[in-house]
Amino acid sequence: MKDFLKRIKLIDNLQTELEIERTDFVHKLSQHVDEGSTGIFSDAFDVFSKSKNEYKGKVDINGFKIKRRKRLFDTNINLAVASGRYNQKGNKLIIDTEINGFSPIFIPFFIFCLLFYPIFITIFLFAENTDTATMLFAIPFILLHGSFMLGIPYFLMRRGVKRLKRELEREFFYLTK
Repeated sequence: MKDFLKRIKLIDNLQTELEIERTDFVHKLSQHVDEGSTGIFSDAFDVFSKSKNEYKGKVDINGFKIKRRKRLFDTNINLAVASGRYNQKGNKLIIDTEINGFSPIFIPFFIFCLLFYPIFITIFLFAENTDTATMLFAIPFILLHGSFMLGIPYFLMRRGVKRLKRELEREFFYLTK
């Protein structure tokens, strides 16, 4: 499953090299991340938080798991979660990060769509009172609708991965200054 998600670019990796000690980086990162859950339904009350931090999750000396905090009137839908590990080599800190944009909440939606559209098309094709002109108009419309219903969540998740990757690169270099 993970290989499939990597092929369709819903999981991406980021490797960052910084000239900073591990303990200093962990301390600075933990100051920019609020302690909290990164689960599916953990965003429900984020908009009411008074914290100035942009991220929430868990940061410790071995690694981190963070996601972007939701803000009130924020139109960017970002479900991506970043998890990473640190490796210290000399005076360089190597951060291996995996950004996962796939949310398990979409699994029932995709299953429903993949079952609903073929059944709907089959019923429409074998209905007794449909004429050829109606079918020539309706079948492409149903296929177009199905591609939008499956494509929009996919592109939202994919954009979330790209955005979080770009933001983490900036944030990590900002923390070294």
